[in-house]
Amino acid sequence: MPGMDGSLFAALPALLLAAAAVGLTAPALDSALRREDGERLFWVGLTGGLAAVAAIAWAGLAATGAAAVTGILVLGGAAGSWYWLARRQRARKLARARKLRNRRLDSLRKRREAVLLEWSSYELDPWKGAEYPGLADVREKETSLLARASREAQAAQEAASDDAADEDAVNRYGTAVQELESAWEQALEAARRRAG
Repeated sequence: MPGMDGSLFAALPALLLAAAAVGLTAPALDSALRREDGERLFWVGLTGGLAAVAAIAWAGLAATGAAAVTGILVLGGAAGSWYWLARRQRARKLARARKLRNRRLDSLRKRREAVLLEWSSYELDPWKGAEYPGLADVREKETSLLARASREAQAAQEAASDDAADEDAVNRYGTAVQELESAWEQALEAARRRAG
């Protein structure tokens, strides 16, 4: 028993090296993944792997059976680290996709609001309304199409803004905003023709 305690004590530095190799490599790999730094990812992974192999070899020299225990601990730690890194990377990708989606939705919302603001200026300003009265009259074909495009863009915005909405809903919103902008240009052009 005393000899066994001595051999375990001799293998302790190797176990600490293995724990450090796994414990320090995982956050460094996470940092490299976050920065999308492939070179750093390679070197950190290589250094961590070599440190783990050195720890296993050291444990094997220090005590009988210590290499197997150290190897199992390294494998368990590596598996846990891999799971943790995969979850972190997946969360980062989802956050990035959500940020891009929200940016696109915000851009589409601003474009839609710009058309509505410009159109409403012809309805609310008597001077502008007198200049192009057809823009306030939905009996005019182009103005009727503009009103319909506005309703469709609003419905598409509501559908795309739902958290459960898929990419197709966002694409439909983008198409609806393009159609609204096109309908606005056509209605404005038609009003200018009638006024001219």
